Amino acid sequence: MAIRENTTLMREIIEKMEYMVRVMDADHKVIYMNKKMRDEFGHTMGHICYDLLDQCEKCEHCVTIGSKQSGKPDMKNVPIGDKFYNIMSSPVNAQDGTNYSIEFLHDITDQKKTEDELMKHYEKLKADIEFAKHIQKCTLPIDGVYYDAVELNSVYQPSEDLGGDLFDMIKLDNRKSLIYISDVSGHGIKSSLLTIFLRQIVRGRTFESKPTLRRIVEVLLSSYLDLGIGDEQYLSVLFCCYDKENKEISFLNAGHNCLPILIHQNGEIEEIFVQGLPICKLVEKPNHEQVVVKVESGDRILLYTDGITETYNKAKVPYGTEGIIKTIKNNFGLDGKDLVRTILAEVQEYADTTQIDDIAIVVAKIL
Repeated sequence: MAIRENTTLMREIIEKMEYMVRVMDADHKVIYMNKKMRDEFGHTMGHICYDLLDQCEKCEHCVTIGSKQSGKPDMKNVPIGDKFYNIMSSPVNAQDGTNYSIEFLHDITDQKKTEDELMKHYEKLKADIEFAKHIQKCTLPIDGVYYDAVELNSVYQPSEDLGGDLFDMIKLDNRKSLIYISDVSGHGIKSSLLTIFLRQIVRGRTFESKPTLRRIVEVLLSSYLDLGIGDEQYLSVLFCCYDKENKEISFLNAGHNCLPILIHQNGEIEEIFVQGLPICKLVEKPNHEQVVVKVESGDRILLYTDGITETYNKAKVPYGTEGIIKTIKNNFGLDGKDLVRTILAEVQEYADTTQIDDIAIVVAKIL
């Protein structure tokens, strides 16, 4: 008596479920449909299960067969009419050895529409990011000889589609050339936009009559403050102005924590110590140190960002400036192109995890 009462109760519960439920026998014929399903699709008991989909043969991905073969529930989403449904099938083996399948159907039409809209937005955003990535890549100077003054070789590898590192090479006048490297805090879309801002401001100042590094930094800081960006964002920039007539480089550092490395043609390697505060909201007036260094033809200047120095190995030891200098010493005979690639390769081999910060390396050889 208790078993009958329980069976009646379970049938009543299934009849009142918000999910649509149907049961098929071993031949895939429907032998039961609850009220929710009958209201949605009409009375189709005795029909083959795939009649519900207006098909004359079984589905390519039949969840009923799949669940019987695996002994586990199987699931798929299918269109029926102008709606979408999630179907889950589970095998049921009766005590007398008879095999059945029970299916649960849930209307996911609204969810599918939302997913389709999100996918459209995602595809558009992806296309926009690819375009921005192309623009950002095109703003970087290509390898080669510039203004009969320096030979430039570089590598740039953002940690995401869009990066926050930047370098550029600009002619100031017939004597002077400007090379700079920058690291914008963070990476991604926001940081990439700031690299474009930085590039445009710096290039705009170089058209002035006799531009100086201090004047460029002054205008850059003023323009940055006009953006009204929060305290957490900043730009670090290392400027190098090469005077080919006097064979000297003037360095000005706006908060860049990777000091330039001078590689003398005689094998001597030295860091150029030049300090200064970054371009940020907390700095109201520029007060940056400027250092002038004599160079000779064949000397090379190496500039880089902290994606190199702050790469850690399994022992949590950073690659550091020491790693760069060691790599330079071990590969001194390489030309600029091979040297930047070798540094990048060794950093990647040194790293314990995938790249988490943008990487830029520039070698400028004095001609």
